[in-house]
Amino acid sequence: MAVMAAVWICMAGAGTAAAAPPYKTFSYDAEGRRFAVQPAYIPEGYLGFQLVPRQEEAKGGGPPGLNGPEDLFVGAEDHLYIADTGNSRIIHLDANGAFVSVIGAEPEGKGKLLEPNGVFVTKEKTIYVADTKNKRIAVFDPSGTFVREYLRPQSDYISGTLQFEPTKVVVDKRGFMYVTLRNGYQGVMLLSPEGEFQGYYGANRVPFKAVDSLKRMFYTKEQLAKEVTKLPGTVSNVAMDAGGFVYTSSVAVAQGQLKKLNYAGKDLLGEKVYGGEELKIDEERLFVDLTVDGKGNISAIDAQTGVIYQYDANGELLFAFGGKNEGINKLGLFNYPSSIAVNSKGKLYIVDRTANMIQIFHASEFAELIHQATALTLDGKYEKSAGIWNQVLHLNGKYFKAHLGLAKAHYQKGQWKEALQEFKKAGSVAGYSETYWQYRMVWLQKHFTEAFIGAAAALLTVYAGYRLFRRKRLERRGQHGDAIAAGAADLEASGDRLLGASLRE
Repeated sequence: MAVMAAVWICMAGAGTAAAAPPYKTFSYDAEGRRFAVQPAYIPEGYLGFQLVPRQEEAKGGGPPGLNGPEDLFVGAEDHLYIADTGNSRIIHLDANGAFVSVIGAEPEGKGKLLEPNGVFVTKEKTIYVADTKNKRIAVFDPSGTFVREYLRPQSDYISGTLQFEPTKVVVDKRGFMYVTLRNGYQGVMLLSPEGEFQGYYGANRVPFKAVDSLKRMFYTKEQLAKEVTKLPGTVSNVAMDAGGFVYTSSVAVAQGQLKKLNYAGKDLLGEKVYGGEELKIDEERLFVDLTVDGKGNISAIDAQTGVIYQYDANGELLFAFGGKNEGINKLGLFNYPSSIAVNSKGKLYIVDRTANMIQIFHASEFAELIHQATALTLDGKYEKSAGIWNQVLHLNGKYFKAHLGLAKAHYQKGQWKEALQEFKKAGSVAGYSETYWQYRMVWLQKHFTEAFIGAAAALLTVYAGYRLFRRKRLERRGQHGDAIAAGAADLEASGDRLLGASLRE
């Protein structure tokens, strides 16, 4: 720990990072092609090596540094609450990272935690802890005093083999708890304020392939019994925004790695595929945590690659950054990122479980512009967003979402030609098609009289031509018929003469 701390301190200079980040920031265009953008988030410092003062350590607060931290929560006034799992405690820091208190480190008693994996703090500063190894949800008051616990709920709807090992928890304004469980493929467990089981929420779907259908048709019962039971992917984390929407991240799923759930459990993002467009061999999308800022932007960690992906409120990618530390120990790279949180100013706090530290990032001017323009666009304020999108394009002409924002602004003002050009640059087939039809309808309405007269004249011309053609055709048929009739009369007369001559003979 001391050696690692020295390395980071020498590199970053008393907790402050250098200006140039050691990673690439990128996004994907409408066709899924990756392109580089300016840094969206800049690492500015870290926490983790001397969080607990020596006097607190002497009083039983535990060692000064972190040990395998699994979770981080930003509460009221931007205070930080860290689930320091390996040390079996919660560390409370103020907005500046200064020590406030240690929670759950009592040597004995009901308040003693055992390898907690998650922490959540309400607006009233009540602290809920997913006390994993104690198989409970532990609740503390704002001073850190133990209040109560929630053990495994009793219900006929819960499997008898279920191990109640909470890993993450969030609490809504009604006091209902949304709990993720270790190996909890059933989804998020919903508990009432009294701890009663209310059901499962936001479960993933079981993957199904055509070959599975064929197996059911042709396999015997014995063969089907030997097949490994398919289970849905596990919900790895849960979060909640200011509006009460619940968000989940999942692992071992082909799509819907991130979800935004309404009260009925429906995914409002539409079960998309999140993360990198292409995966390497033996690589999977391993989203272990997500957080939502005040504008609705979703930031999520892919622990497999160490990349942070940020999406807008509709689940559309804004940019991605970060990466795995390859032994160079630079801020901005991670050994194993395990948790992410955002404060009221938009700063991101990312926990590195293996490095036993928390890295702090602030948004760049480029990211701030995109956040502002995106928020205005999603609110339907396209004209207000146009100026900001132009600034984005001035910084990066390849950022296609800026063209999309400008296209919507032109569309709203009825500037169809300009909207068509911007939709084309953005690669939006749907937007281009819709604008084209609107443009055509407006043109027809504007030129209706001319178009009607022209169409009528064209129809009259075609009709007159058809009548003339038909008359000529009838005339030709009449002349041809007269000639046939005359020929027939001559033939008949010749027959009569031959017949008369034969009779005379």
